[in-house]
Amino acid sequence: MGNSFPSNERVKSRIVVGRLFGDCDSGFAFPIKYKLIVEESASPSVEVLFSVPKRFHKRANKRNLLKRRMRESYRLAKAPLQALAQERGCAVRIAFIYVSKEELPYTPINNSILRILNDVQGVL
Repeated sequence: MGNSFPSNERVKSRIVVGRLFGDCDSGFAFPIKYKLIVEESASPSVEVLFSVPKRFHKRANKRNLLKRRMRESYRLAKAPLQALAQERGCAVRIAFIYVSKEELPYTPINNSILRILNDVQGVL
């Protein structure tokens, strides 16, 4: 599949979103907070969700820009996590939440995503 980001890798279920924003494992790597659910599954997969709260970034174009930066960083670094999930036979669901009030460039966002993916691989 390469470095694409198809729709089957996105969290779409309201139930899963509710569970992610409820009580689950979480962590923080500035400027991104993450929520994580790992379950044993017959069909191993990795699904992600990206969120930028309207509370900190009022303009939709700024929120979209930050989500685009997070998606791009994840898209380029997702392969090892997907391979590990396939190997362990588990479904991994992650919510990435941008929590900084500042609009940061791509590099710190990328570094944060990479640290988070390393933490998640440690959990698996």
